[in-house]
Amino acid sequence: MLSIPSYYPKQISFPKGQGVFPVNTIYSKSFFKPKSKAETKVIAAKKHSDSERRRRMRINGQYSTLRTVLPNLIKMDKASVLAETVRQVRELKRAVAEVEAACRHGDSDECVLPGGVDKLSLEQCDGEQEGLVKATLSCDDRPGLISDMTRALSSVKGRVVRAEMVIVGGRSKNVLWIQGLGDGKEGMVALRRALKVVIDRPIFAGLSKRFHLPQ
Repeated sequence: MLSIPSYYPKQISFPKGQGVFPVNTIYSKSFFKPKSKAETKVIAAKKHSDSERRRRMRINGQYSTLRTVLPNLIKMDKASVLAETVRQVRELKRAVAEVEAACRHGDSDECVLPGGVDKLSLEQCDGEQEGLVKATLSCDDRPGLISDMTRALSSVKGRVVRAEMVIVGGRSKNVLWIQGLGDGKEGMVALRRALKVVIDRPIFAGLSKRFHLPQ
């Protein structure tokens, strides 16, 4: 008499707390069967194809953006878009160079317009009045900025004999010629510390003081 194998579902016991997973004995061996080389190649090719499709979508999206922002664009093919982009970038670089050259202060290489980065510099003025210090600071323009600088100078007993201020695009550049700091490096260190507090102060601090808001 031939024995007929049983095809009833069996159960595999997992560690305590993970429950019991019913597995048919017919598929229990093929469930953990490793993939063949052909299957691995197919999966890798599909992943590469999906990655390339996403890359092309990103590139096409950037071209669409350039077609929207570039002025006076006549031809819409990719080569024309790239050529116009290169031309516009060169024009912008030339315009920036002209503006920087025009805003130079006399024979100095220092630009009179405020930069986009907060900056503080101190230097002693040789050949002019004794004890004269030039302080240059660039920061965000805000209500109460002049008052903050006045208090900072009063704290180090400095007296402003000349001042220049330029405000462009929400940025402020202030050049102060200061006397009365005393001799030695201690006065310069104290002035730098006081003005650094002015630069680092957030713009909301000036607004809260102006409108009596809690800081």
